[in-house]
Amino acid sequence: MTNFSISPGKNNVGAYINDLDLNNLKKDQINQIKDILNMYGVVFIKKQNLNSEMYQNFAKSLGQLVEYPRLKGLENYPFINVLERKPTDKSVAFGGSFLHQDTSYLDKDRPRYTMLMSIEVPDDQGNTIFSSGFNSYNKLPVQIKEKIKNAKGIFSSAGPISKTRRELESRSGIKSAQIMEAEHSIVHEVDGQKSLYVSPGHLMKIKINEKESEEIKKYLIDHVNKDEFIFSYKWDKGDVVVWDNLSVMHKASEVKNCTRIMHRITIK
Repeated sequence: MTNFSISPGKNNVGAYINDLDLNNLKKDQINQIKDILNMYGVVFIKKQNLNSEMYQNFAKSLGQLVEYPRLKGLENYPFINVLERKPTDKSVAFGGSFLHQDTSYLDKDRPRYTMLMSIEVPDDQGNTIFSSGFNSYNKLPVQIKEKIKNAKGIFSSAGPISKTRRELESRSGIKSAQIMEAEHSIVHEVDGQKSLYVSPGHLMKIKINEKESEEIKKYLIDHVNKDEFIFSYKWDKGDVVVWDNLSVMHKASEVKNCTRIMHRITIK
């Protein structure tokens, strides 16, 4: 048996895992972390303060690491991407403005999990916003569930959130890759629970009755942005957060006139 406890996040979005040392994990603890991820969609593990090797080792215990092609990795740790916000930055933060599920524009090999560790965070801003696809699906009216039960969405790397990526690429000197597009079911089942897969930052169209397509798209985007499905997570230095891209949407909140540095890993 494990020796840690869990407590739900606000609005039952995600769960805190308490009394856990990620540098001294046993196999049964890793399996239980995966079970909690499947159940809650996102886990929050406070004040771990891992070095890069420890952080990467924990990520490897959850699955196969994936190099993110649009961001540079750390020297000697290419799977760890650095997201840095400087006091002089004026543009929207990378991953900000729109809820999204990472790389939903990929046809295959979408990363299952994304992980962030806070290296330097401001005291009063820079939260990450999470929205539960489980909770938002459960609260849909029956008639909407019926309309979308077999619906596919078209997701594109040129979606509305792409502006924040292009600005980051410009600063880092990385040339933007070609536009990528994929179709995915709007409703997924994760470990027996149904979840909305909407990714507003990438969603271009829902393939249903042409007259209703735009109306349903707007309805679902407004729905997943409702306060009752949202948790704004406040970071402390050294926190580690992992979420399941099939069941949780996220976005960065604004950071102005201060420094915020995060290390990100994507996991297949």
